[in-house]
Amino acid sequence: MTDAFEGIRILDFTQLEQGPSATQVFADFGADVIKVERIGDGEIGRRQFPTINGYSPHWSATNRNKRSISVDLKNSEGRSLILELAKDADIVASNFRPGVMDKLGLGWKDLSAVNPRIIVAYASGYGQTGPYALRRGQDLAAQAISGLMALTGTQDGPPTPSGTFMIDYLASMQFAQGMMIALAARDRTGRGQVVDSCLLNAAVASHLQEGTTYLTQGQEYPRPVAGIAHSHNTALYGTYQCRDGRWYVLVGEFYIHEPWKRCATALGLPDHVINDARFQSNEGLLAHPKETTRLVREASLQFDRDELLQRYAEQDVLAAPVNEYDDVFSDPQVLHNEMVLEAEIPGVGPVKFIGMPVKLSDTPGRLRMPPPSVGEHNDSVLTEAGLDLQKIAELKAAGIVGTERDDEKAGAPTRW
Repeated sequence: MTDAFEGIRILDFTQLEQGPSATQVFADFGADVIKVERIGDGEIGRRQFPTINGYSPHWSATNRNKRSISVDLKNSEGRSLILELAKDADIVASNFRPGVMDKLGLGWKDLSAVNPRIIVAYASGYGQTGPYALRRGQDLAAQAISGLMALTGTQDGPPTPSGTFMIDYLASMQFAQGMMIALAARDRTGRGQVVDSCLLNAAVASHLQEGTTYLTQGQEYPRPVAGIAHSHNTALYGTYQCRDGRWYVLVGEFYIHEPWKRCATALGLPDHVINDARFQSNEGLLAHPKETTRLVREASLQFDRDELLQRYAEQDVLAAPVNEYDDVFSDPQVLHNEMVLEAEIPGVGPVKFIGMPVKLSDTPGRLRMPPPSVGEHNDSVLTEAGLDLQKIAELKAAGIVGTERDDEKAGAPTRW
């Protein structure tokens, strides 16, 4: 099988989620992604709990299909070893604070000197320059500073963060996008360049529609009445609980004629409410958010969720269940879309992963290798780079390259 990124090599210094999720996109589609890690401990994301015999599923979510080498980057010979590997690499990716790679002697100036075609990709909290550049970056801080958190929640509650590290993931996809654009540009120019991606930009861009409207017209977006999902919308776009305690989302504001009449009919409301003149237009619904939300909320509590979803479907109104985790990973469409993958990992057992969200008909992503242990591929990567076994042994003896795999063969536990 031909893989989309076959022949592309990435030296991956990234850690946690923002960087590793991005490089995993390349790895899933065939790139040779080589994690460059600290000897013994590996990258800091490997410590994320819970663990199975030292193995972190949280960490493994972003590190399949990669190889690992362990090198002492503070040693000049270790740095020289990376520069040698960089001669045949296409991308060097990192998500340290700005300036760290330069201090290691592995910044743009150093890498482009040995390989003018190299793409040096930096992910960070706020960008490589500017007043916040050296601040510690993190998902929650980006949600806060960007205005995203202020948009989220309800009028009677506080600004509310996402239920997951959403900006880490969004920023990682933009990081991957930047590297792909740089590869495409290199095909035209023959030159490498710097990619600069950050959490703050991703978070600001996440609400680009609201932001553009604010910048153009001064439109404000206060948090909505409880139940309504967005301040720009009405009671027909929100989250409601049913008699059986389960929740659903109503998307009745879009795609249909006479939305109030259809939703109110599904909810079994009386005729005078269904035909209330105040609620027949979007403007009218926006003018009465508390009353209409109360009507939908109280009526929803008269039905079990599945029954109400069927009633909405009969009115051609879009509504969907709020799935708990047990429901998500048994959902027939999720399973059909191959969003759950499984691999057997020695010493750990069967491990499941979230699948590739984008499907290609000719060059699909695939699970080629489970996530690597620390330094698992020291010998193979260095042999491919032209070092003989004697030289590799000398580097290990000098503490420049890790011996984790050798130690494991001698009976030590796997260094996850």
